[in-house]
Amino acid sequence: MQLGGRVIFAVLLSAQTLVPQFLAQGDLTANAKQPWYRLVDMGTFGGPVSMVFGGAGNLNQQQTLVTSCADTSLLDPNWPNTNPFFGDDAYVQHAFRTRRGSLHDLGALPAGTSSCGQAINSGGVVAGFSTNGEIDPLTGFAQIHAVRWQGENILDLGTLGGNESYANFINDRGQITGGALNAIPDPFTSELFIGATQVHAFLWEHGAMQDLGTLGGPDSSGYYLNERGEIAGQSFTNDVPNETTGIPTLDPFLWRNGRMLDLGSLGGTFGVPDALNNQRASCGRLNSGWRRGISSLPLGKGDNKRSRHIWRELWGSVRDQR
Repeated sequence: MQLGGRVIFAVLLSAQTLVPQFLAQGDLTANAKQPWYRLVDMGTFGGPVSMVFGGAGNLNQQQTLVTSCADTSLLDPNWPNTNPFFGDDAYVQHAFRTRRGSLHDLGALPAGTSSCGQAINSGGVVAGFSTNGEIDPLTGFAQIHAVRWQGENILDLGTLGGNESYANFINDRGQITGGALNAIPDPFTSELFIGATQVHAFLWEHGAMQDLGTLGGPDSSGYYLNERGEIAGQSFTNDVPNETTGIPTLDPFLWRNGRMLDLGSLGGTFGVPDALNNQRASCGRLNSGWRRGISSLPLGKGDNKRSRHIWRELWGSVRDQR
């Protein structure tokens, strides 16, 4: 992608602990260690663009491992009907894995052209998506499937009976979550994915893709996955468009122990999680008249019949308990 004639490259910020004397001001002292950062241009595979998209799983902080995708020098044969998940880019893109700035090309599925990494674990295993050489007859776009790269090997994770899927996150246990299409026609799929049939959140492990269902509506998608195997995502709660957004209500969810738990809202009609940790704490955004940053904090122990989470404004007081 070129913006105003400028070529966009992925960069890596590398922290270095130094003692910057000139930052000794306010509550900083000359003896306090401050982090310094080195900007590393990670380059491309011969094309004009590389980017790291904004998912929490792209950077593994323990191992300084990064994944995303970069342009090759080849023009995409599917252009301009490339899958929208690859953005407005006329070049073939390949997923990469990098440590401290050196790109390693992960390639694509054997019949595919473009691919992109979405998440990487501490072992360097990458989850993402790749074209598979097919055109989705329902959309006219190049099909993508969720994939896993382990070493030099790429594995197609399949779908839930539909034409396409994508992976969002992988944990250190090798479990993967994302969204996959089934074969049921649906007019709201494009709010969460690309397609003309329902998309459902999935958990992939031990070679099988498990359908996690929804909160009562037609669609859902898994975004974050912790080391407990719990998943945070987003789901429609019904199939009736509301007046505020023109689509059915979308609520954030936590999936655990085989159940999808509705984390609710502050009276709004749209909510999305932005993170999940190993203590089941999640943060995200809700609309409740105003768009607000919020966090969901687990209360008590055990798997209660009702939600034991509390949504808290990041800058304010508790507003809702469920």
